[in-house]
Amino acid sequence: MRVTKKDLHDFSIRLKKAREDFNYTQKQLAEISGVSIKTIKRLENFEKKDNPSPLALNLLFLSQALDVTPEYLLLGEDNMNIYMKKLNSELKALTIGDIRYYHQQNLTDKVLSHLKLTDAFINEIWQYWNEHTIVCRRPYVQDVIIRYCHNRPREKA
Repeated sequence: MRVTKKDLHDFSIRLKKAREDFNYTQKQLAEISGVSIKTIKRLENFEKKDNPSPLALNLLFLSQALDVTPEYLLLGEDNMNIYMKKLNSELKALTIGDIRYYHQQNLTDKVLSHLKLTDAFINEIWQYWNEHTIVCRRPYVQDVIIRYCHNRPREKA
């Protein structure tokens, strides 16, 4: 698949929006992602110059720092299923101690725009925990999922 100028323009808009959703400055995003501030400015300001495509490594680092998929940043495709499958496996791997720990964590100002909590998803985790980890009520599971997403550890690049 060939990346068009429109794809790159849309990428710059999605990158800036994702950064702003976290209330990061360009400098903060540079520090967190390891991508230079000069590169971030260039990628966000597509219309100001004829910009080349982002390097794959920069795309990976930026997507990890912004907790989105590289495909979402570059192509805007709905990769909710990839995120939710990963979240599902992370939640099923939690121990009783982990679940209790996350239940006591505070909510943050983190925007969870890619979190799509459905009844089916919550029920699947609830059923799994009740069978394998901890017996609890459904509202407790939903609360832990939300608190986990707000406080989940970031993967290192």
